[in-house]
Amino acid sequence: MTKNETIEPKDGLRLRKIGSRYMIVEACNGNVNMTDVFSLNETAARLWQRINEGKLTPEELAGWLCDEYDTDRDTALTDVQRQLEEWKAFGLIR
Repeated sequence: MTKNETIEPKDGLRLRKIGSRYMIVEACNGNVNMTDVFSLNETAARLWQRINEGKLTPEELAGWLCDEYDTDRDTALTDVQRQLEEWKAFGLIR
């Protein structure tokens, strides 16, 4: 995934907060499929929310991380790309 390629979540996925945990679940016909549940920490959950707000690039997401957290651009971009590759491997983004 290049740093200028836009990211889109797979249709039908929803972020849910259950207690202090965040999870991505598949919702279809108003029901939640609990077969495949992906657990996220708070930072990853906020990253997922940003992706769902519109088509963003890894570069734009890294910039957002730099604004939100005390981190440098290279570290943020590396972390974003690592997370996106994991989500892509699980079929959560395209």
